[in-house]
Amino acid sequence: MRLIRLFRMAAVVLVFALALSGCWNRRELNELSVVLAMGVDKVDDEYVVTLQSVDPTQMSRNRAANRSPVVTFTQRSETIFEALRKVTTKASRKMYVAHLRLLVFNEKAAREGINDIVDFFARDHEFRPDFYIAIAKDANAQELLELTTPTEILPAMELYKSLKVSQEAWAPTAAVNIIDFLQKITKTGVEPVLTGVTVIGDIKKGKTLGNVTRPKSFSEFKYVGIGVLKDDRLIGWLNESESKAYNYVTNNIKSTVGIVGCPDSDKKFNVEVILSRVNVLPSIRDGEPYAQVKMKTEANLAEVGCDVDLTKEEEFLKLQSAASEQLYDLLFDSITRVQRHYGADIFGFGEAFHRKHPRQWHQWKRDWDRYFKEMQVDISIDYKLRKIGKMINPLDKAEKE
Repeated sequence: MRLIRLFRMAAVVLVFALALSGCWNRRELNELSVVLAMGVDKVDDEYVVTLQSVDPTQMSRNRAANRSPVVTFTQRSETIFEALRKVTTKASRKMYVAHLRLLVFNEKAAREGINDIVDFFARDHEFRPDFYIAIAKDANAQELLELTTPTEILPAMELYKSLKVSQEAWAPTAAVNIIDFLQKITKTGVEPVLTGVTVIGDIKKGKTLGNVTRPKSFSEFKYVGIGVLKDDRLIGWLNESESKAYNYVTNNIKSTVGIVGCPDSDKKFNVEVILSRVNVLPSIRDGEPYAQVKMKTEANLAEVGCDVDLTKEEEFLKLQSAASEQLYDLLFDSITRVQRHYGADIFGFGEAFHRKHPRQWHQWKRDWDRYFKEMQVDISIDYKLRKIGKMINPLDKAEKE
């Protein structure tokens, strides 16, 4: 009897062991092609989908020097999902998209509306929601993803890292991932933005390996300003200064550089912004929306072309005042232009009203575009210059002394 029980227990353990021995939907690495970047171009009424995937043979130390580290596949179809499946007619491996770093689509797609595109990428379970989104400006996404790049072995990683670093160190770009985009496109009181990227130079030569074998590349990519969207449609572009102002107001500035005119001459000096904090204070005046943008900024002197004596406090304060005024003009002009020209609340003023004045917001939200265009926005800046570097006075003035 005891022996029978042992046999039964062993049989149960064996059955469970067989059930847990593997995954029913496993996929071997040698059957997959890892996709790092994807481009979607709207052509007529169809999508041209371009995939940039890693060539696994080029990821080893003994890789061949005459082969590209990535392979691009392009397929055209009425839907993105069908185009992805059609790629298997050109590739021996199934596309694996969980490691996607960048999604790019052309201006035609952006101006006609990208809800359908984003819906697919947000809905499909294989895509992780941490990749960045950008718009190919004056270029096609296919051309961009076929470009070879000099710094990183994988072009997609260079595009990904450049977007991230440029927002942190320069600021006229916006590193927007799909979660950020979905949050803004589904909220009331704030409109989404996306960074533009273009290709400059000889695009045909830029697709060859010769593009990375010389000090100056034949062709290269460049991030160019921020695109303003209304709902899911691109309606225009911010220039470099306006893009920087957008990042100031939305608290996306970690570090950037500002060029300021000298107080008493036509020369310039540079400041390195090391701290920027903005509070948007919404209120109601005479039944109309009113917002105050309160900013605290700290910066260091970088280049000084002015004829100044920095040992004198009054001259140092003149530079500080000039930098503050320049930043005020930048913010005021940019906010005003977005209000008058686009009428799209990319700064999130409506969202601020929604939080502080929810009852009043429900009366305004259906006509918020009009309220936003006419709303008064006041700006106050607490600007401090901190460090002046290793030298006190400019070199030419020090030589005279």
